[in-house]
Amino acid sequence: MPLALELAAARARTFSPTELLARLDRSLPLLTGGPRDLPERQRTMRSAIGWSYQLLGEPQWRLLNRLSVFRGGWDLEAAEAVGAGGDILDEEVLDLLTSLVEQSLIVTETLDDGTTRYRMFMPVREYAEERLEQSGEVWETRLRHAGYYLALAEEAESGLKGPRQLEWLDRLEAEHDNIRAAMSWWLERGDTETASRLGYMLWLFWWMRGHFGEGRRWMEAILAQDPPPSARAWALLTLGSLAYGQADYERAAPVIDESLTLFRSIGHGLGIALSTGVTGLVTVGRGQYEHGADLMEEAASSCLREGDTFNASILLAYSGLIPLRRGDYDRAARLNGKALTLARETGDRIGTYTALYNLATVAQARGDAAEAARLFAEALTLSFEVGDRGNSAYGLEGLAWVAVTRGNRKRAARLWGAAEALLGSGEAAVYAYTPDRTLQQSRIADVRSRADAAEWARAWERGGAMSLERVVEYALSDEDTAD
Repeated sequence: MPLALELAAARARTFSPTELLARLDRSLPLLTGGPRDLPERQRTMRSAIGWSYQLLGEPQWRLLNRLSVFRGGWDLEAAEAVGAGGDILDEEVLDLLTSLVEQSLIVTETLDDGTTRYRMFMPVREYAEERLEQSGEVWETRLRHAGYYLALAEEAESGLKGPRQLEWLDRLEAEHDNIRAAMSWWLERGDTETASRLGYMLWLFWWMRGHFGEGRRWMEAILAQDPPPSARAWALLTLGSLAYGQADYERAAPVIDESLTLFRSIGHGLGIALSTGVTGLVTVGRGQYEHGADLMEEAASSCLREGDTFNASILLAYSGLIPLRRGDYDRAARLNGKALTLARETGDRIGTYTALYNLATVAQARGDAAEAARLFAEALTLSFEVGDRGNSAYGLEGLAWVAVTRGNRKRAARLWGAAEALLGSGEAAVYAYTPDRTLQQSRIADVRSRADAAEWARAWERGGAMSLERVVEYALSDEDTAD
């Protein structure tokens, strides 16, 4: 009974041993009672929690009940937003929370940035949830919780597109369980407009952190409730973007077409621009390169008119791949140079490393291995910082080609093996860089045919077994590939 002992021990700061023993004695009937269909362990656990619960003052147990709506932990700001109300003032929450920590009903964790997060052990949360249901406060408490995380996502939407991108990615990752609970709440209420808005504000987080399948499931759930046109258009745009990110063009194409039609019908300029841009990406993915590039350039210009520099820079970078394919390196460099300037102005990492990768490819095509290596390395560093596994894989592939030009096939094999493992994990985005992997595979096969077969296979296997952290460290160093 570690938890029961901890709960009792926490009371030693409040009661003398004699007083504590007396109260424990009075709880003995509970320890042997309770629902007979529950295992003894659960009956005893509930009794231990219940005994500690009975010793709380009313503000303490009310706050504990309300905090049970959190999932995966919370911070003080969230506790104040959700826990305050009625007989509990905002300024009282910290003291009440501290007392619950002292009594071991809530535990704390100090993060690397020095901030404190709080959480409950599962048995305590389940008990408090039951009490919240009985109190009649569950609806208003869940509404405050869902509203708080909706507001957080609204703030994050702009934060994800600027210099605090990494900070916001980490914060959303820490709050992911709470965001899921908020999305569930809006869907349970049938509020598809709010759910759709929340989903669109999260798409970049889902993309950059590899939560494609989850984001798609939420959007499908929203669409299943037949939302009104505006909400449907944004849900379709989010779904289509994430489907594209997994190279699911069969699903992405009709979804984006419908999104574009709806945005045109309601006259939403930015929605039209973004849907046109994703249509261009899907078109390139299906091998219609010139038409796809035209759509992306058109969308980039529209985004700039709408004040959306973030998406404009990305679409410009993607459109710059097409002249690169046909050997027009000057135009490819101009488009990606403009994209890089826009991205750096806003502090956006994803636009920056997208343009850097493309400029590295231009340098490689021009035979400038040193410049290509520098640009690929910077793109890989930024991709790794934000947790973008897909772009990290492409950065590794770029550095593998640099290794080939330097005559180090063994190093190239290890980097390619690592990249292949990342791209096959299902957590990596498919970018417009390489919509057709057959050319990449044929080039790798050509290099492999000129290498020692056993040495190549060993290096490839070792690369595939490396963690992302380790392979990035290796790729950015001068480390040899010695077994």
